[in-house]
Amino acid sequence: MAEEGKLENFSVGDYVRWSRVDEHLRGNKLTVRWVGPYRVTEAREYSFIVEHLLTGDKFKVHGSRFKFYDDASMNVNEEILEHVAKQGIVLAVECIQDHRYNPTAKQWELLVSWHGLQEIEDSWEQSTSMLRDVPGLVEAYVNQQDDEELQEQLGGA
Repeated sequence: MAEEGKLENFSVGDYVRWSRVDEHLRGNKLTVRWVGPYRVTEAREYSFIVEHLLTGDKFKVHGSRFKFYDDASMNVNEEILEHVAKQGIVLAVECIQDHRYNPTAKQWELLVSWHGLQEIEDSWEQSTSMLRDVPGLVEAYVNQQDDEELQEQLGGA
């Protein structure tokens, strides 16, 4: 399916690499990074649905953003999953679980749960980067805490 008049070289079940604009790369905001592989799960009229091999998250993407990687018979082994895990995919914050002050770094850290990942993969993140990336979530979390020092330092940030 996908866009009429454009031939795609992959089909449902195949594996593709996705050309994603990565706002966290330095320089030109239109810089792209090829990530994946992703499994094609559905072909729509003007797009495809692909599935992330680790998280199972699904994304709707135009076919022009893909390159064929392998056909549906590909063996998704530990080596491929490790490759996908090391790509630095930007993850969505599910919620903030806890906070602590790091005296060595002289800043607050927030324990973050990530959408699509397991609890064991929660991580301590610098409050400065979280304020930049998800200010609304940080503000809501800080306002719910009974910690005057936290509210004083991060509440009005």
